[in-house]
Amino acid sequence: MTAPRSLEASDRSDRLRDLSALRSDDDDAVAQDPKWFLPSEAHARAIRPETLVVRGGRGAGKSALFHFLGHIQRQPELGASLGGGFPSQVLWYEGYSSSIEHPPLDVVGDFAEKADDDSRRFFWFGWLCRRLAQVTDEPLPTGAFADICARVGSDWDLRGLADVTGRELGRLSAWMDKLERTRSGPIVITYDGLDRIKSSSSARRTMTASLLAMWLSLADRYRQIRPKIFVREDLFQASLAAFPDASKLEARSVSLEWRVEDLYRVLIKHMGNTSDGLRMWIESSARGIPLENGGPLGWTPPAALPETGKVSQKGFVDHLVGEQMGSGDKKGLTYRWIPNRLQDAHARAVPRSILSLVRNAARWAIQHGPMAQNLRLLSPVELGSALEVTSKRRAAELREEFPVVARLEHLRGMAVMLERRVAVASLSREPKEDDEYGVDGEKVLRTLIELGAMSERSDGRIDVPDIYRYGFGILRKGGVKRSR
Repeated sequence: MTAPRSLEASDRSDRLRDLSALRSDDDDAVAQDPKWFLPSEAHARAIRPETLVVRGGRGAGKSALFHFLGHIQRQPELGASLGGGFPSQVLWYEGYSSSIEHPPLDVVGDFAEKADDDSRRFFWFGWLCRRLAQVTDEPLPTGAFADICARVGSDWDLRGLADVTGRELGRLSAWMDKLERTRSGPIVITYDGLDRIKSSSSARRTMTASLLAMWLSLADRYRQIRPKIFVREDLFQASLAAFPDASKLEARSVSLEWRVEDLYRVLIKHMGNTSDGLRMWIESSARGIPLENGGPLGWTPPAALPETGKVSQKGFVDHLVGEQMGSGDKKGLTYRWIPNRLQDAHARAVPRSILSLVRNAARWAIQHGPMAQNLRLLSPVELGSALEVTSKRRAAELREEFPVVARLEHLRGMAVMLERRVAVASLSREPKEDDEYGVDGEKVLRTLIELGAMSERSDGRIDVPDIYRYGFGILRKGGVKRSR
């Protein structure tokens, strides 16, 4: 029986509906089911005992790994997918997150604004002791600390907790030492949500720096009690200048960055686990990608996906969209076009963006009528048209974390490359909401370059990567024409 040369219209419509439902980590997909998680080499390095800090930008997968570690606690067999960096009897436990078990983000932010560095460290140590007592059933030393821990959760008296911790620090340290000596297996205390602490950017920076400083001081003392702190890259960098010996954290951290190969593997994994129809489509044709059933880990693509060849990035994208974007002088290879459009100025892209691009392309195709032919699900026009929506979403995410990014609105309608003086003059205009930069356009430009939202060429001209350019309506000559 020969394979069909073209999809029936109804089959293509069904697969497009599946694609339009693709999920990503901003949907808390991994929190709900481990099948959405794709283990990588960076993840394997991140769970090693010597790694204290897991760094990354928005959408890089910090929270996805955080949630996956929670699944490992309930299903230890999942740990093998990360290379077995910890013994099988390891106990993963939340030290802090945005869940209801922990002090609310606005309460933590308010505390941070009024507390000094010692108080912030005492809070983190006191909260650590309380969480360890809960998971180990080891009674806390009797006294004021145990009394206030019994009340925390009803009134969230963080100042009181910090003050009592400071007064009883010796007794609590001795309690931790005893817990360390009596443990038969390691406890890993995980921290997430630091970038969502309310109030101000200074509150997020100081609370993050205090937490990192506390654990750096404890790391050489304890072997059975270890942290895993998930932190946004800018908060990590700010912490390096916040306290003595902070530079030692560099060697004890792992940055979650994604190779193009793994971005495509994430997309394939999500497609394969979204529906049986998409899974069979992925494996069909001469350019199909074989998927392996990983049990609770779901359908998983091959560990290696080279650029070209029978089982490759190019083969998969040619099957999905076609070999080329555009025509004539504007044509380019689609499998290269996708990551190039999704990368920031530092050549970094995140899984969320590639999932959003394909999802938005499918929705555009459903709304306007599918244009793909043969066995393909999408056309170059549909993919190009989805870039603007994808860019707007990514730009909004960056703006949410860094209000200064809103200054790119002042470049709307302008075309890159920009003369440096023109860019600085435009960025000097203050936005509607204060971003703490005033009229210092030069400082704004440097910050946006650091964030990867802009870049400076060797001749001084300023560029904006496509992943943000489309979202702010900034123009560029050439490229694939977008349909409306």
